[in-house]
Amino acid sequence: MVESNSMEEKQELIMNVGEKEKKEGGQPSSWNCDQTEGPKPEPEIVEHRIDIEISDRVRNWIGSVGKAKERRTASLSQTSWPSIPKVPHQLRGTKDFNKFFQPKVISIGPYHHGKPHLHSVENIKPLCAQEFLGSQQRIEDVYKKIKSKIGASRKCYHRRPTNKYDDETLAWMMLLDGCFLLQFILCEGNIGVLRAHKMYLVLEDLFLLENQLPFGVLRLIFEEGSLSMIDEIKKFVIIVITKLANGTPASKMQREDPAHLLDLLRSSLLGWDKQQPQQEKKKADEEHGCWRMMIRRRFGRSNKKQETHSSSQGNNNNRWQSFRHIRELKAAGIHFQPSGTCFLTDISFKSHFFYGYLKLPVLFIDGSTKPMLLNLAAYEMCPDAPDDYVVTSFLCFLNDLIDHPDDVKELRSKKILYHCLASDDEVTQIFNGIGDALVDLDVYKDVKDNIQKHYDNRMNTWIAQAFHDHFLLGLSWLSLLLFY
Repeated sequence: MVESNSMEEKQELIMNVGEKEKKEGGQPSSWNCDQTEGPKPEPEIVEHRIDIEISDRVRNWIGSVGKAKERRTASLSQTSWPSIPKVPHQLRGTKDFNKFFQPKVISIGPYHHGKPHLHSVENIKPLCAQEFLGSQQRIEDVYKKIKSKIGASRKCYHRRPTNKYDDETLAWMMLLDGCFLLQFILCEGNIGVLRAHKMYLVLEDLFLLENQLPFGVLRLIFEEGSLSMIDEIKKFVIIVITKLANGTPASKMQREDPAHLLDLLRSSLLGWDKQQPQQEKKKADEEHGCWRMMIRRRFGRSNKKQETHSSSQGNNNNRWQSFRHIRELKAAGIHFQPSGTCFLTDISFKSHFFYGYLKLPVLFIDGSTKPMLLNLAAYEMCPDAPDDYVVTSFLCFLNDLIDHPDDVKELRSKKILYHCLASDDEVTQIFNGIGDALVDLDVYKDVKDNIQKHYDNRMNTWIAQAFHDHFLLGLSWLSLLLFY
């Protein structure tokens, strides 16, 4: 009986030791002295599969992913007219959004049609249609042409704003808005029933992103007329350009039809055939990779409120911008000159030992400048817009250069910037306010790198400062002595 109990205790002890060793990650000890040690078989792995049923709703989601590209291709093939987007969400929450992106006097297209504060000018549109078409075209024929292309017109806009209009209403809207726009251009804004102050507000409204007509609709209206409206439209845009930038417009006209009037203004400011900034951007992206370039562009810009440091070693691609405004560049021996054109792409920098020259396009600033520039930048942020980001980068560059009214004063003294605002401080606020809402994609990277290279050479700064303090001061004394 005692022996039986001791055997049971021994077996229980063996089981407890085995379980303890398993918990500690080891193998149970062998209590059988006759068993020889050898390779231990690998434990059998048992797979447990759980079957998850795919519901019909999930199958629809999966199918929509596969059909997304087909829908996109089909949408693009159904119309050759570019889209007219709404202002991106990044800008819709900015301060004074309604002031800079919403029409004040007239609606063009469906986005703002029917708003109460725009109703007074709606009554002028039929009169403009009659005056523009005159006896050369029957209004019924023009309506039929627009109605035949109403599907293409509808696809240019977001679906929700146009869904509340049937084809007839939308076609009639396109006809009246198009005739008003063309008549306004033809008579250079001198529409008899429009007072002078409203004429300037209409001009501002015509270049809002959400207040555009497809250029294809304008062609349907004037293609059979005797007037050469293409030339008239381009002359009209040149007038706007020479107000924005007091330079010589391009002699070579754009060969392809623009998407709309704002697109024509943008391409005119770029000089149409000047594609170098876009080519440089693509080349840089290929060399450094898209994500790396995006990070460098986003965080490589200077912060005007804190000092940043740049290394004088390494190549230009690794330079971080440390200059902050025109006054600092001037102290480093950098002088400013007008480029002689209105093209935003005409920015260049040349370094000559201890001094350099930065050439900038000439700008004329008034009350309508900020809305136009903001809407051009908003257009560049849209998916279907040109992807060179020249206007956006130009505005960010000016934001870097202009930090104080003295910076504006320096540009005025060099005949680069003209304005009719109350003070230089207002101009400073315009560019600082625009630049803070945008992301610089650094189209002018090479120019900035060359400026930074010159700026990093402190010897240039010392020589330039000594030249300014001693040589010019000596000339002043010499002039004073000769005078007496």
